[in-house]
Amino acid sequence: MKRCELLVPAGGEKQFISAVENGADAIYVGGKFFNARMNADNFSHETLEKAIDYGHVRDVKTYITMNTLMTDEDLPVAYREAEKYYKMGADALIIQDLGFGKVIKENLPDFPIHLSTQAGVYDSKGVEAAAKLGYERVVLARELSLEEIKAAVATGVEIEVFVHGALCICYSGQCQLSRYIGGRSGNKGGCAQPCRLPYKGATGQPYPLSPKDLCLIEEAGKLAEIGVSSLKIEGRMKSPEYVATVTSIYRKYLDLWYRNGQYRVAAEDMEELTQIFNRGGFSKGYFYNDPGQLLMSSDFSKNGGIYVGTVASDSRGSLVEIDVEKQVKKGDYVEIRSKEPIGALITYREELKDGRLRIGDIKAPVFRGDRMYKLTAGELMEKARKTFDKKDFQGGVNLKKIPVSLRVVVNPSKTFSVEGWCRNSDGIGFKAVYKGKPPQEATGEIGCSDRLKVQLSKTGNTPFFIDDIVVKEVSKAFVPVSEINAARREVLKLLEDSIKASYKRNIACHTLIAENPESLTAEGKTEASTVELYFYSGREFESCDKNQLFKKCLEATEEAANIRVLLPLRDYLKMADSEENLMFGHVTDIIPYIPPMNKGDSDRWIEENLDHIVKILKKRNSGIYVGNLKWIMPFSLAGISVFGDAGLNITNGESKKAYGTLGMGKSISSLETMEKGFGPYPLMISEHYFNFDHITDRKGVVFTASLNEDNHKSILTSKDEMVDWTKVKNLWEKGQKHVRLYVKNGNF
Repeated sequence: MKRCELLVPAGGEKQFISAVENGADAIYVGGKFFNARMNADNFSHETLEKAIDYGHVRDVKTYITMNTLMTDEDLPVAYREAEKYYKMGADALIIQDLGFGKVIKENLPDFPIHLSTQAGVYDSKGVEAAAKLGYERVVLARELSLEEIKAAVATGVEIEVFVHGALCICYSGQCQLSRYIGGRSGNKGGCAQPCRLPYKGATGQPYPLSPKDLCLIEEAGKLAEIGVSSLKIEGRMKSPEYVATVTSIYRKYLDLWYRNGQYRVAAEDMEELTQIFNRGGFSKGYFYNDPGQLLMSSDFSKNGGIYVGTVASDSRGSLVEIDVEKQVKKGDYVEIRSKEPIGALITYREELKDGRLRIGDIKAPVFRGDRMYKLTAGELMEKARKTFDKKDFQGGVNLKKIPVSLRVVVNPSKTFSVEGWCRNSDGIGFKAVYKGKPPQEATGEIGCSDRLKVQLSKTGNTPFFIDDIVVKEVSKAFVPVSEINAARREVLKLLEDSIKASYKRNIACHTLIAENPESLTAEGKTEASTVELYFYSGREFESCDKNQLFKKCLEATEEAANIRVLLPLRDYLKMADSEENLMFGHVTDIIPYIPPMNKGDSDRWIEENLDHIVKILKKRNSGIYVGNLKWIMPFSLAGISVFGDAGLNITNGESKKAYGTLGMGKSISSLETMEKGFGPYPLMISEHYFNFDHITDRKGVVFTASLNEDNHKSILTSKDEMVDWTKVKNLWEKGQKHVRLYVKNGNF
């Protein structure tokens, strides 16, 4: 069985070196464009090629994140970027936009592509659909249980699973909150992390949208055992010290599992993981099913640190006495959570007779009982720093080295040759040969074999170590030390150059992507002259003032629009049982939809009743809107017209064509194109149950949380978002004859 890969993030050069030196098998990075962490340092072309070479020589792969959504205008630019990464020898691209993936597969077919977690694949059928589109690997949604991951692995497609780091409260790829609040789209790499901000309205929960960080260190062996291809650590915005600490600990236990088939995580290792970064501790996410409120860090959204003690008495000076429960040392950075958090680097430390600790320099008043947390442990940071400090892509003392075997032939007056071999983890071998001047015969009884072995083993700061040397000395010979050293340097250099060169690629003859964006524009979306009314439930449709709603639609479109009602599939079927319930004056048709994230009971219900559902849809001559990869092919193969819904995140014509190969017909655009004024569209879709009705942000904007009773997903919308009928009318007059409006709680 192929070993499970440890995949580590790197936002810059130091993080990359830290990942390599602490045991990463692969590293994912971003360039300056089209990656979902545009606020990380990221890599220039020049630095990125050095990083890729640095990794390859040390048997570490590099994956490039190009995981944003792209417009038609973006695609040619993004493709040119991808060509550069291809030539550099990048091992794969991580992609969200299926249109961009289609472009890569058509033009660079041997460039591996991995489907990002932002594509929202949550089960085996979604994985199979991704494979049909050419993806070698799928990064699963982070909301899956062990059993659901097993089912995905059983497809035979490579599966990547997040095991550590920050969680999004919304299914990745379906979040519009950052864009709605401040115009910074998470799907375009600009997420402002509104989930980490305080809100009012959730009793006792100042941060009701903030989850704890994920930690599956205890489950890493289970994931390797079931055949997961890659364990992924989150954190391209994190420090190199964070990368070093987390990588080294996961490396340790993954190796232990492969060696012993089991392990127990030491308390000190778990404390280091907690110390380097945590939000109110860790959670295991949905690995063992829904954790409920244990998922959340609702009282604190930043690094929580480790609790170390409480303030012993009120203090307004720089020195504070602490009743300590855990060790605090000089160089540690602590935070006292008083009326306002007070941070301080410990520059003074005095142990008192009563077991208390006196520390300084605290630059604000604190009070008895205030809790103190250690946010940074100086010794831990220094230990981590030693693994990457004073190193860059040009040199330094390397910890990560790969083994080389040498075969030396010495024959006086005839031959002095050194052959070197090494092999990477994929089984690819590399060879280098040095042929020197014919050696002289030895003047005494001692030959050169021992000296050769000593000198050739001195690999210094190279990325190699000599694992095995075989010397064939035909007869006693003398080889100068300078010649031996020259042979060693040349063989290792040739090996290094050979490894780097083996990954480089040339662009073969291919069909260039069109530079004219118009040629990539999607064909017409849904039927012309249509106003779609999207209801979150059948109950809301039944209870709303339909006559008033239809009247406003017709007024805004000068009586020219067809009116289409969209309902959840299960609600649609209930109404389909009664002929008269499908007849509503101005309504042209009612079409069911499957929402973007339908994991769980709702999906199982569709699977169990698929034949009946298809029968009803055919009887009604109805298509179906599908918001995820999973359900396109099953309905299309059953002869049902499949319309691509907003959850598919279609933002360019190539994406529409990619979905079309799975059986999708017409489509609507991603919510990325949605503006305010078209009703309360989904800002978040979460597996977590929000135990509040409304929350209010710092600017007074109120958001409503509701539970989709069909699939048990929480939906966050803007409470006061209404339809701006003037906007609808203006769009219509400008020629946009297809408009979708979201209707919730009578907000129109």
